[in-house]
Amino acid sequence: MIDKAQGNEIRKITLALMLVISGLSLLVFQGSFQSITLGIIIGAMCGLLGFGMIERMCSNIELYTNAKGRGQGAYVKRYALYTLVFALSIYKGVHPLALLVGMLCHKASIVIYAILHRKEVG
Repeated sequence: MIDKAQGNEIRKITLALMLVISGLSLLVFQGSFQSITLGIIIGAMCGLLGFGMIERMCSNIELYTNAKGRGQGAYVKRYALYTLVFALSIYKGVHPLALLVGMLCHKASIVIYAILHRKEVG
């Protein structure tokens, strides 16, 4: 389980990646703010929202008698949220690959955090 400081560092890395990639998208895809840049931002924010949901669920999991059921329920809610946000965004003209790139900003931040804080074994 991760503590608040670790979660906050992962969030900061996600926001930094999102800003860099959004900035690059503004330069590369000029005139495509709504379809590309906004998609990256929405995807990254959706990743952060899901991350917060996972943190809350993990912090309370030992309080439940049916932890497996609660975990599965939280999983379904999280993916339903992702589906809703992505569907509405695509309906409004956001490019689906931009949404995925934004979501990958968050996934990449977790990998970067793990690399930065890995402990040497042996």
